[in-house]
Amino acid sequence: MAQPTQLQPQSPLTALPGIGKAKAEGLAKAGLRTLSDLMLVRPLGVLQWPGVVPVAEALTREGSNVRIRGTVRSMRLTRFGGRRNVVRWQVEDEHGTTIAALWFNQPWMTEVVPQGAEVELFGTVVDAKGPALATPQVGHAGKPLPAPGSLFAQYAPPAGFSSEFLAQRIAAAIEACADRLRDPLPPDALALHDLPELGRAVRGVHQPQSLADFEAGRRRLALEPLLHIQANLQTRRAGRGGGARAARLPKPTLVEIAGRFPYTFTLGQKQVITDILRDLARRVPMRRLVQGDVGSGKTALALFAAMAVVEAGGQVAIMAPTELLAEQHFYGARSILLDQGIEVDLLTGSVGTQDRRYLTERLARGDVQVVFGTHALFSKDVHFARLDLVVIDEQHRFGVGQRASLTGKGNDAHLLLLTATPIPRTLALTLYGDLEVSVLREAPPGRGEIRTQWSRGTQIRRVRPFLEQRLEAGEQAYWVCPRIGGGEEGQTGVLERFDEFCADPRLARFGVECVHGKLPAEERAWRLDRFRKGDVGLLVATTVVEVGVDVSNATVMVIEEAHRLGLAQLHQLRGRVGRGPLASYCVLLGDKAAEERLQLLEQSRDGFFLAEEDLRKRGMGDLAGLRQAGVNTEGLADPEQDLELFLAARDLVQSRPQVLAHYAQAEGALLTP
Repeated sequence: MAQPTQLQPQSPLTALPGIGKAKAEGLAKAGLRTLSDLMLVRPLGVLQWPGVVPVAEALTREGSNVRIRGTVRSMRLTRFGGRRNVVRWQVEDEHGTTIAALWFNQPWMTEVVPQGAEVELFGTVVDAKGPALATPQVGHAGKPLPAPGSLFAQYAPPAGFSSEFLAQRIAAAIEACADRLRDPLPPDALALHDLPELGRAVRGVHQPQSLADFEAGRRRLALEPLLHIQANLQTRRAGRGGGARAARLPKPTLVEIAGRFPYTFTLGQKQVITDILRDLARRVPMRRLVQGDVGSGKTALALFAAMAVVEAGGQVAIMAPTELLAEQHFYGARSILLDQGIEVDLLTGSVGTQDRRYLTERLARGDVQVVFGTHALFSKDVHFARLDLVVIDEQHRFGVGQRASLTGKGNDAHLLLLTATPIPRTLALTLYGDLEVSVLREAPPGRGEIRTQWSRGTQIRRVRPFLEQRLEAGEQAYWVCPRIGGGEEGQTGVLERFDEFCADPRLARFGVECVHGKLPAEERAWRLDRFRKGDVGLLVATTVVEVGVDVSNATVMVIEEAHRLGLAQLHQLRGRVGRGPLASYCVLLGDKAAEERLQLLEQSRDGFFLAEEDLRKRGMGDLAGLRQAGVNTEGLADPEQDLELFLAARDLVQSRPQVLAHYAQAEGALLTP
């Protein structure tokens, strides 16, 4: 094993004590392979070491982190077969009150201190057939815990590792070679953005002496993944301007194709169409993201682009993340396209073997000009005669690699991405640095007002008379339950609610239908078509109707257990009504605990505002696209707080070739020359 003085940032993790081959392999799965990788781990946050509390107080604080002091009165190792075991200590404080401390699959905890030793424990109080400390950190005479008031970083350790293990190895790596880290950013760039150099940032974030130290280090480490993302986006964009050659399509006039639609485009739609037509007329492949609020007319833009491409002799693939949405796009657009003599078809995972073979043969010959589908379009047996345009709806559900695999089925095909989950425009321009971004805000004219009301989940009976009143007026309604079958006591699923409404003659006379994700595709499409045609007045459904269902006569949306859904999803569901000239209503039935969040929907119909709030409340997930929500493990907890870092990353890779070259490498290693 190498001596600490010989270690370099690029040294493998096995160079550190306590990391053998097996542990190194486990850490490698989380992307940690070198000492620099360890030092660049972004903590979730920083806390102060607390003071000692009496055990009696700790017993009442389930779910909290506490620090106690006492004497180890007993130790016991219990084995459960195989390698499963638990170590239990009983620790008594000076007042004679005891608490258990538990370590799972760590049999060596019986040897850390002798029975009768004085210890301090810091850990979370859990219920283990009585209050206990789960896997606490141990301080003793030879190795005390840090003093109360000192700061420590919090980590999200890789699977199979503890936070304490990760913290200890990070500290060892810092001690060995933090001073040898070379910062790829030149000093003037660091000064411009008020950032510490990398070695100081690493010490500040992992071993902070003050909150200011931690924040400065956090910002510098948080910039690292953004620089990699922006460098790769910049490289892809530059590559498209170089060797990529898309089909340059004749540029039809907007008026020429717009006249084929049974409705009038808004000014916003016309502007985006102008941008799309300009993109299609170039040899550089179009890469455009259209983000628009619910009901703003994004699908119409996709159909417009499809008509322009087909007119020039090309084929179009329109992909959606779910079979239901793909079906809705297909059935909604089929008549418009067929009227123009355009052959269309649908390919999903539910298409049978024989029908699939017939469809793929027609695609390969060019007989099908526009195909709607799901992930099935990625399949190796799907080939195109001339794929010139790929449209992907709800694009945030697909990764960059998936998008590339579909456009690769053509000759540098143009790409149009649609999303009804808007994010702030500045953030969008930064995150999607390889895309042109268009925004649709206005709804088509002639749409009725939507009134939203939050009610306690127990007030369902008060909704029924209103529902009956709207159905009596000849209007239609959705009733959404988040689950198919009932769950815990007091919770009702779609199937139970459907049976209940069918048994109620006051509602059954209007016709009741049921839709959920486990129905066969053909049956689901048939049931939705009955609702679309007005054969039934009430549709009971899961959230599968969130997107793609367009029934102008539907004026009521009731959502049970609304507290279980995010703001963006609730806004999407609300967007199923108000699609015609009639006044519409959305009733949110949820727990009082979610009152503040649900009241936001009462106050606003602005999807961009709600998306920002949803982003703030859910967490932003990982920018690299691995997760769509939760704590950001790349070190960014607040998109607004760190927006200047997004902008700094973009500016640095665009203005400094050496920074772009370094961060565009597959491995952004921070090495000493």
